[in-house]
Parts: sequence; C-alpha cells; structure tokens
Amino acid sequence: MSSIRCPGCGAKNTEGAVKCRLCAYDLRGQAELPMSQPKPGSAQVRGSSLKGVMGLAVLGVLAIILAGVLLGALPGAGAIATIRNKIPLIAAESSDGWDQFTEASARFRATMPVDRTQQQEPFQWSTTGTVDEWVSTLGPQTDPDTTLSVQWTTVATPDGEKVDAALTSLAIGWADSMGGRLTRIENTSFQGYPALLIQMDKLKNAKGDPVTIRALLIRQREQLFILESKSVYTDHPQFDRLVNGFALL
Repeated sequence: MSSIRCPGCGAKNTEGAVKCRLCAYDLRGQAELPMSQPKPGSAQVRGSSLKGVMGLAVLGVLAIILAGVLLGALPGAGAIATIRNKIPLIAAESSDGWDQFTEASARFRATMPVDRTQQQEPFQWSTTGTVDEWVSTLGPQTDPDTTLSVQWTTVATPDGEKVDAALTSLAIGWADSMGGRLTRIENTSFQGYPALLIQMDKLKNAKGDPVTIRALLIRQREQLFILESKSVYTDHPQFDRLVNGFALL
C-alpha cells in the first residue's frame, strides 16, 4: 500500500487519508501550509512556548509587586499611597482627617484628628502633679469650637475607698477647680476596668461663650485615662468617635 507524507509534520499516512494521523493536517489539498508556519516540535515552536511562559512569569511578578505596594507591604511612591487610600477596603488612613495611632509608653491605641499635638499639663490629683495628653482642635484655628484630648497619668491607690468612689471624688474636685458643675455622673466600665462618664457645664471659652465638657475617666490599676471633649456644642458630636476609637493594650 502506497503512502503519502504530511506536508505539515512529515509523518507518513496511507494514500487516501483525509487528515494526518499525527497532526490532523488536511491532506485533501484544500488547505495549504503557510510558508511561515513552523513544524510541530520544531525549535521555533519550542522557543515561542518558552517566551510565552517567561512573559507570564514576568507579569505575575509585576502583579505581586503592585499588590504589595497597594496594600502597604512594600514601599511605594506617594502617588501610589494616595491611590491606595482612596480605596475603602485597603486604605491606610482615613480620608476625613482622622487616623489611628499607638502610644506605646502608656499602652493604648486611639483615633484622633491627624493635626494633634502632645503636651503636658498640671494635674493635682496625679502622683506626678502632671498629666500627659494628645490634643486636637476642631473648627477655626484661632477660635476652635471643639477640643478633643486623650490624657494619661498615674494616681494613688485609694486607701480604704472603692475605685468607683475615688473616681467620683476626682471628678468633683476637677469640676470645682475649673469652676464648673457636674450635671451627669454615671458609673460604668471600659474593657473590664472601672470607669466614670461625666458631663460638666457652667464653663466659658476665651470669647465668653458657654461650653461643656464630656469626659470618660478610666482607672486601670494606678493608671488614669481621661477621654475629653470640650465644645460649644452640647451634643459633642465627636466625643463618641473618640471613645469608640480608644483601646487599652
């Protein structure tokens, strides 16, 4: 029986075969093999396949690097960080001017406006006579309508007095020293520690406008934390956010 050779791959096929037994090339003469088409298994075909694999590998590496930059795992340009922060699910910082930070020295985490400053103020009820605080102001820079602060210091252990009662005594003394009046005193807890929620009025700012103070006092053994909002607005719209963004570590 005579045979014919496939013009595509060179395999022998029986005479009268419609398609090549190896590469399925049409042997009826109705299709012609392009002059530029390489034979299956040739070096040209193998080279093209290798280039394709290498191209996919390069694209994969670039995708990993880009994902690392967007997620903050790898350093990136400021423009990339800006784009990342506009994507809610992977944003590293809030777009409304608040961000989260950790105060390692006092072992707490808080969320406050980014323009906060750290300072130290006199505080007669602490063992050191001072209180450290992070402070942010909202509203006009020269005449802010709200001041937010996170304060921390150490206080003496109550001698024969319960912690709740000691917190109440401190709040009353604090209000008296400022010339204010406590209109709300509510015993509560924060992460399992004794806490006191207060509101203080009868206060005025530098312009003479009436202001109020809402504060949460937290007692963690000898450590005292005060989350405070002093505002011309009686509802203190940012106070709950300040409290909800605070955590003891």
